[in-house]
Amino acid sequence: MKKAISSVLLFCVIASCSTTVLAADACEVVLCMYGKATGNGGDSECHFAERAFFNIVKKNRHGFLPDHTADARKSFLSECDSADPAAISQIISKYGRVRG
Repeated sequence: MKKAISSVLLFCVIASCSTTVLAADACEVVLCMYGKATGNGGDSECHFAERAFFNIVKKNRHGFLPDHTADARKSFLSECDSADPAAISQIISKYGRVRG
């Protein structure tokens, strides 16, 4: 019984750690999404960053909220201090309100 409980606890710890390790860097997302917005996509290197961007979705019981989603995505991209605000605005204007 103790081994089963220990195994479950270990699994929970590993599962919680893996989500933080896989979190995309805001600057990487800005770089990849800016490339996508300007037609210079980053191919397979940017797949994870693009997925992280499009996974930011706000919705309520009535469905998808495009304005709230755009605000949340802009807030995430703004975490990159070195990102040009004009680049962030361009990304949000093109992809901010788009469903993943």
